[in-house]
Amino acid sequence: MDQHTIFTIFHILGVAVGAGGAFLSDAMFFSSVKDERISRTEMRFLFLGGKMVWIGIAILLVSGLFLVFENPQRYLASSKFLAKMTIVAVIILNGAVFHLHHIPRLYRHAGHHFPSSDEFMRKAPFLLGSGVVSVVSWVSALVLGASHKLPYGYFTIMAGYLVILALALVISQLLKKRIIAHPKKRP
Repeated sequence: MDQHTIFTIFHILGVAVGAGGAFLSDAMFFSSVKDERISRTEMRFLFLGGKMVWIGIAILLVSGLFLVFENPQRYLASSKFLAKMTIVAVIILNGAVFHLHHIPRLYRHAGHHFPSSDEFMRKAPFLLGSGVVSVVSWVSALVLGASHKLPYGYFTIMAGYLVILALALVISQLLKKRIIAHPKKRP
């Protein structure tokens, strides 16, 4: 097995662990909020899913750097690669916001009826938006990574990504009351 194959295997492993952790964390969150409470146990699983995302991103970045160093001219001249790197930067930035702002807020509300919390409900659209950015960005990076060649330039690819992201954000906010419980008094 040559080094390119080894780097590629690790790169795919990083994608699987990172995207899998992100998708699983999102699914666990939406499953958890159906009863309008997040238990400490559910929070531990969300925290574990978050760790998997960061481990996946670390593997992805290291293996990706090794792949780029094999042929930097090819990668740096590729609009698809540059768009994918921009989207990975969005994933990392969004992940940092999620783990530094949203997870502590969820942890503070663990075990409580969160629709009764004014703070939680004020911040719920941002929490939901962060989840949407995560899903759309991971799927976009996966599609770009799996595409061999695209006949589009960087700005066209990024414009398409931004349009899809904006539509997903608008739809999520329109469906917010169905996704995250609306404010009501504790029964």
